[in-house]
Amino acid sequence: MLQVPAATLLLLIALLQLAATDAVAAATTTTTGNGDTTTTSILERQIDSSLKNAKLIESKLLPDLVGLQRNQEDDKWQHIYRFIDDGFPVLELYGYKTKPDVPYTLIIPKIDVRSIEKPRLKEFMLEHLVPGKIFDSYNTVSNGKEEEESNGNGNGHKIVFRKLEKSHNNVWLLNGQQILYKLRINEHLMAIGIDGYLGDRKSPYSKRNIQETNNRYNDPQPLEQPNITNAHAKVEPIIKESKASPLMSFLANMKTGTKVFQHFLSKSNLTRIMDDNAYTVLIPSDNAFQRWHPIDWGFYPFSVPEFTESVLRNHFLPMQRPLRISDVKNMDQMIVHTMGGEDVVFHGQPTPTVNNVSIMSDYTLSNGNQVFIISEVLFVSEAVVSKLHQMHKDKETPPLLAFPWFGAQFLSHSFLALERDSRFTQITRYLNNAEIAPHISGANYTFFVPEDKAFEKLGFDRLSDDVMASQRGIKMLLNHFVRGRLYNRDLRDNEVFETIGGGHVKITRNPGSNYTSVNNAQITESEVFVYNLGTMYYIDDILYSHMLRDHITKSTKTRSDRNGGDSGGGSRSTVRPSDVEIVPNEFESEHNGGDYAIHGDDDDFEDEIITPKALPVQIYELPK
Repeated sequence: MLQVPAATLLLLIALLQLAATDAVAAATTTTTGNGDTTTTSILERQIDSSLKNAKLIESKLLPDLVGLQRNQEDDKWQHIYRFIDDGFPVLELYGYKTKPDVPYTLIIPKIDVRSIEKPRLKEFMLEHLVPGKIFDSYNTVSNGKEEEESNGNGNGHKIVFRKLEKSHNNVWLLNGQQILYKLRINEHLMAIGIDGYLGDRKSPYSKRNIQETNNRYNDPQPLEQPNITNAHAKVEPIIKESKASPLMSFLANMKTGTKVFQHFLSKSNLTRIMDDNAYTVLIPSDNAFQRWHPIDWGFYPFSVPEFTESVLRNHFLPMQRPLRISDVKNMDQMIVHTMGGEDVVFHGQPTPTVNNVSIMSDYTLSNGNQVFIISEVLFVSEAVVSKLHQMHKDKETPPLLAFPWFGAQFLSHSFLALERDSRFTQITRYLNNAEIAPHISGANYTFFVPEDKAFEKLGFDRLSDDVMASQRGIKMLLNHFVRGRLYNRDLRDNEVFETIGGGHVKITRNPGSNYTSVNNAQITESEVFVYNLGTMYYIDDILYSHMLRDHITKSTKTRSDRNGGDSGGGSRSTVRPSDVEIVPNEFESEHNGGDYAIHGDDDDFEDEIITPKALPVQIYELPK
């Protein structure tokens, strides 16, 4: 018998144990719905079975948002909206799906989801979701003992309520964080706001160590650009990609035919796709995308990032073994589930098709995965595009106008739209007379548009064309324009924006109502999109009206003799000689005792100075 030294035997035993450990770890590695193989889903596979909602946690469920009112202006509701809008798309990329009639509690942290580092987004969101339970009350103890059945959050961590000792205000803590509020969203959904966040304190979610939402004015913030509609469009899932992605390398080497798909894929959250897993990808040809492109102007559905991403996901087919064209030809029918949750049907005869769309060619990638080039984009139809168009008017490209102002497309299209509406005869007359096109060139503006009744109640409908065209008239009109497209969500209470005329407009929103005001004016109609050029808001008053008010009250009064007239310094005459011409106010200089100074910018705004200075809307991008 072979004699093995004791030291060698011990080393062999240690190596075998290490190998066994690696095998177990490998066995627990699973592929998520989006192809994430970088981290084992140990948490998902080893949820504490003693948790009352353990099975629901493993089911990857999201709450049903039916009944969620989007018109609430209260800060609490705004936090809820942002938590849902910025966080749920991340979980959907991991295969989480909405299921109605399941009790659910959202724990709303007092931080911005958009400040979380990308690799921690999924973990962070699941830490604040509790499927299967609505906490109508916080009593989780009975006779001084914790209830036998506890509920856990999406990461499997137990949810514990505790009343703060010696609290006179009935203060409750949720996993150590003070509860700020509780709101019922619908029959099956509750939101609980906390003063902080849940999770590992030793490993912060954000490089900024969690900047709280009430500190958003600490740094200068760039203005939101018109093509950015949702912050969650920036969110990327945690999907590993090698530096030399076989799929992206294949697309880069294709000279023609797949460049549009390559472009959209590189801009999407799917660039880090499952290169270590088996999948088949259906790539529509460039002509397939071109069919949906407007000839000169109009709506292009793939200008909506969220829609484009959902379409791309439905062209990836996670499979245990990639399909080959020979497999398709030899089958009568095969149904495959896409990454996006839809089903595609393959037919082999008489020619290979998927959802009745021809498979034009096929390629096998270097890692064994399969590519089929197809002749149409799947899951896109006229009905789908029409509905999408109604939801995203701000994405529609405009025709190029040579009239009335070729170099000011937003202003030109706004003018033509207002000219067709009988409520805006005064503002169109104003725009016709005041030469503001050089100040409103190009696109990307917000225009607060006074209705005719705003002019009439101030008597401004009687202003002459010359007054509207004066320097003061131009400046007053420019104070109705803000550089940058503002959406309704950007008009937050106490937000201040600088106008192109050099003034400021302050937003006021009354909680619990639809009332939104801009300085002294109330918004009567919101988000009137001027193609993808900018946005109009209709208002019931004129901003900075004091700048022309004297032209109403003093237009029939005369000026005293400026050469001395009465040597005793008598008062102005109330009778105008027939040969004396009235000098408009805007041409009276400060030195001649006029009511306004032409260059007196500070005086122009003394009635409506608003502090602090306008801080434009923040672009929320995740740390890179």
